[in-house]
Amino acid sequence: MTLVWVLVGVFFDSIDGMVARALNVTSEIGKQLDSLCDVISFGVVPGFIMYTFLYECLPYDLVPFSLLGFLVTLAAVYRLGRFNITSSSQLDFEGMPTPAFALFVVGIQFIPVELPYLAVVVVVVLLALLMVSKFMLPSQKFIDGKPTAFAVVFALIATPILLWFRAEALSFVVLAYAFLGVIYIKLKG
Repeated sequence: MTLVWVLVGVFFDSIDGMVARALNVTSEIGKQLDSLCDVISFGVVPGFIMYTFLYECLPYDLVPFSLLGFLVTLAAVYRLGRFNITSSSQLDFEGMPTPAFALFVVGIQFIPVELPYLAVVVVVVLLALLMVSKFMLPSQKFIDGKPTAFAVVFALIATPILLWFRAEALSFVVLAYAFLGVIYIKLKG
């Protein structure tokens, strides 16, 4: 059920800005409220999931360290705060977008094979670092009414994979976006 609500959050996060611009009702408070909603949907939710994951995986003596799962929440807050104070004229994202990160974390529970918890933690930490980094990742937004070349190619690859494997492939697709996105920006650069 968490996946459904995060997908609802991704959907509304995708259209809220477009609707506000179309109705000519953009404002600074709207921008801040959007980020507060993003903190809940794409920061607190993955933090709680990581907390639960660590709580269930760590030996009893180390259970208090499961609170470290909420460090991903702090990374999302930092990423969103930085996004709010930077110029919105960039066509690409600086750092991994928080919705993509949240989808990766939510998708972990659907991976059909059991992964060592330390491997999961390492990948989540690397993606959290990518989220707060200055690495550029391609936007999936439409520019002048058209999707970017990366968005088209990535959608052509990811859509059949998600349709076939569904939630089981979600984390893989997000990981592929991060990896291929960094490479694409470097080659484009």
